[in-house]
Amino acid sequence: MIEMPPRSITRFFVPMIDVLTLLFCIYLLMPLASDPDTGETPEDQAARELRLRELEAEAAKRPQGDDLPAKLREELERLKKMNAEALRQRLTVRVLEVDGRTGKLYYREPDLIEIAAPADARRLIARDRETQGTQKELYYLILCPRDRTSVYPTREDRMNYRQWFDGVALGYDEPGATAGRKS
Repeated sequence: MIEMPPRSITRFFVPMIDVLTLLFCIYLLMPLASDPDTGETPEDQAARELRLRELEAEAAKRPQGDDLPAKLREELERLKKMNAEALRQRLTVRVLEVDGRTGKLYYREPDLIEIAAPADARRLIARDRETQGTQKELYYLILCPRDRTSVYPTREDRMNYRQWFDGVALGYDEPGATAGRKS
């Protein structure tokens, strides 16, 4: 019979992995617990964004040594938080994965389902729009392989994906790329 060594590193990592798994599950369930109806109209949202831009422009005009008044700074922070919350409530992110060995595009539902043709992509978009409703905007994030030696996705693959997901927002998560890069 195999005995574990008395100071095994697995004694530390196994409970830690359990806790991280639970935290990730909670993170995935958070949108279900939030209230989807904020009651904010597009006019309210546009007015809030306009006010935020005005305050940022006013802050940019001030000399660097001059501090913003506390009231103005508080309102600026409050509007930034409201803007971020509104974005979170109106955006739905679907994560797609590229297999590093074969270059095939997949999504999880909960098993891996391949997207091999434009028809598969259109079916996925239609199903996501049906389940999310018209309230939320769809954003498809393609996870590139973590293995930096992988050649996938190729330029041709990226052009195909752009055509397949025409009409919805599409972005890539590439290892080592700068934040916010869109392809």
